[in-house]
Amino acid sequence: MAPSDFVHGQFDAVIEFLTQAPLRATVADLEIALAGCGPNDVPDVIAEMGVTDELLRSAVAARNAFGKINDVIHATAIALSLTHLLELGETLARPSLAAGNTPDRLFDVETNLRVAEFKFARWDGHDGGRQKTTVKDLARLAADKSGRHAELYVLGDRPITWLKQTTSSVRARLKGYPAELAAFESAFNDPDIPISAFVAGAAAHVSLINIEQRLPRLFPPTS
Repeated sequence: MAPSDFVHGQFDAVIEFLTQAPLRATVADLEIALAGCGPNDVPDVIAEMGVTDELLRSAVAARNAFGKINDVIHATAIALSLTHLLELGETLARPSLAAGNTPDRLFDVETNLRVAEFKFARWDGHDGGRQKTTVKDLARLAADKSGRHAELYVLGDRPITWLKQTTSSVRARLKGYPAELAAFESAFNDPDIPISAFVAGAAAHVSLINIEQRLPRLFPPTS
């Protein structure tokens, strides 16, 4: 067996498990099936649901192999986007292509004309973590005093609609980021302001861009 065949074979069980139905529904069905079970019932129930030693080994192998897939998506998507977004006369500083930023590179993309952050996660209605990082990036962009154009790229309309309509406060979404919360208070004074009011006010100069609409060839919209 070739090494590539062995690697692919490692993932068969988890691929089959993930494709049989939406994962959330599969896990919910497993939870319901386990309710009321005793020690003698569990083995038969989980076997019927396809939960096996092989599935666990397959899932761990997939996680080990693809644990950095988000970094691959982030780096590749930004690099491909730059081909279409940069203007004549615009030059890049070293971009921050991996997930997260560093003190010397506060933005995913920084040029002589703009600063930009990119969010490639698709919102699905269970977006608490995505909301926090999106507000964090928006606040950082809004606080930039360089005079360059500030842009926040997101995937789909849902993040933009939420930012413009939510009554949740900036504090509520930045409470897990003490340094960012302190920076917000320093720059904008009142972290209890509703996010939608911040978007319409102090952050109004930040362009909120659906990258599916801006670059449909790279990011075709989903139904």
